[in-house]
Amino acid sequence: MRLLIINPNTSENFTKSIQLAADAVKSPNTEVVCINPSAGPRSIESVYDELLSSGPCLELMISNRNKFDGFVIACYGHHPVITAAREMLHQPVIGIMEASLTLACLVGQKFSIITSEERAISLFEEGVRLYGLESRCASIRSTGTAVLALEGQNKNDVENLMLRESRKAIEQDGAEVISLGCAGMAGLDKRLSSELGVPVVDGVPAAVKLLEGLFSCGIQTSKQRAYSRLDMKEIVNLPAIFSEPYNQD
Repeated sequence: MRLLIINPNTSENFTKSIQLAADAVKSPNTEVVCINPSAGPRSIESVYDELLSSGPCLELMISNRNKFDGFVIACYGHHPVITAAREMLHQPVIGIMEASLTLACLVGQKFSIITSEERAISLFEEGVRLYGLESRCASIRSTGTAVLALEGQNKNDVENLMLRESRKAIEQDGAEVISLGCAGMAGLDKRLSSELGVPVVDGVPAAVKLLEGLFSCGIQTSKQRAYSRLDMKEIVNLPAIFSEPYNQD
């Protein structure tokens, strides 16, 4: 099978880390391609950032919609492109937050999310509510650092802050599983799990394995109600590519 992972921000360093994390767990007969848009914010840390990144991401999704068997949106949170892509595609589309929390709930009763900026806490609280997992969430903790610090020379310092907040989540909040709350944290799960002694879930490999499972079971996105076929609609003064999902058979 062929999987496309879209990193919605424009950080090529993050895209490379995501590709490595996906390649480390994919099955031998799975091809994974990881890309990012050429326009948009360097990092996504707010609703405004999410919306700015949505147009370029949708263009990538539309232009690649017939080339892959499944899609991953590698942004922690309920990025708007996830639902939009499910509306226009039969192939399954998974966001890394939902993938991470799905697996976390299978290996512990309570999970905590460790993220970067404090602004993200309210975004993730909204995502947890949307997924109906409030009773399973022990806490959402922040390192108080910018997302892009994960690609700079201070990355080790950020990792140590992640360890500190994870220990607090386990010892003070009752967390049994840690979910990495940023795609830029891809690949850190094994080190943190070894240090902490609890499962640490990275949403990138989680999404890859869930998509492989859906593909093996022959399960695609339902076209009843919520993700039903888009109705024909005129769009005005936008690039022609955005009309294509309305014209699918």
